[in-house]
Amino acid sequence: MLDIDKELNEIFDNPLLDITEREVALFDIPADMRKASEARSRADYVAQHKLCEDFELYRPLFMRVHQDLKAGRRSLVKISKTTNLQAGHYYVVDGQLVLLESIGEKHKSSNFLPDARTRCIYENGTESDILLQTLRKNVVGGGYAVTELQEETENRFFTDADLTEEDKVTGYVYVLRSLSDNPEIKQLKNLYKIGFSSNSVEERTANAEHEPTYLMAPVEIVATYKVVNLNSQKFENLVHQLLKSVQLHVTVVDDKGISHEPHEWFVVPLDVVDAIVKRVMDGSIVGYTYNPVMQCLEKV
Repeated sequence: MLDIDKELNEIFDNPLLDITEREVALFDIPADMRKASEARSRADYVAQHKLCEDFELYRPLFMRVHQDLKAGRRSLVKISKTTNLQAGHYYVVDGQLVLLESIGEKHKSSNFLPDARTRCIYENGTESDILLQTLRKNVVGGGYAVTELQEETENRFFTDADLTEEDKVTGYVYVLRSLSDNPEIKQLKNLYKIGFSSNSVEERTANAEHEPTYLMAPVEIVATYKVVNLNSQKFENLVHQLLKSVQLHVTVVDDKGISHEPHEWFVVPLDVVDAIVKRVMDGSIVGYTYNPVMQCLEKV
């Protein structure tokens, strides 16, 4: 009968299985490597989102930032890999606003950049202690920084006293809302026509219900801007290029049964329209594009 215990003892007593101290040393991790491994282990800690207990203090701040974005007082901007994130500033990650509320004690990361645990407040009511460099990587990879608040520009209508001899009143920029009963048009929220007229807007829209450009329906004049030294074609090209992604695509039939596709209607919040018109008028629109997801201007 086979003696299992005896057989196992003979196997383990085999000199070939003896390990010398030198061989044992092969499995020792050098001190510098062990230190690096421990650092990596600490870095592997994954910041968890948790409920922000004092979120009611931050809720109105997030609402205000959204309002500022839509009014053009703030904008989105892409940041470079070398840009430092700053406490108290807002960022967008995965389509969500994030407030970098505070930055903890800094230390050098593995790539020699300053790193630290943060307190980040998210607009969904959570917070996390994500690493600063991880947050920066997320913002650089697919997010945005939100510019600091700019002083609100006065909605200015030029008067004769504002003009010099060199200035030339070229017409009016207008914003219209359709009063169409067409269900396809009526259901669209934030649908506006942005156009330019050399005559008064009331005169220009008097026959709206019979003109395809006005969707063959009456319109409401939402806003008008008296402008100087502004080429109508240049204005229309700028607006169409900026809002191409939210341009209305619809076919209307005129009184003679002919089909038309108007091109000056856009699905965009009114505050954004106002911000765009102002920036076109003062020339600062250069370098901006419209972000339809965040519904605000983005600086590029």
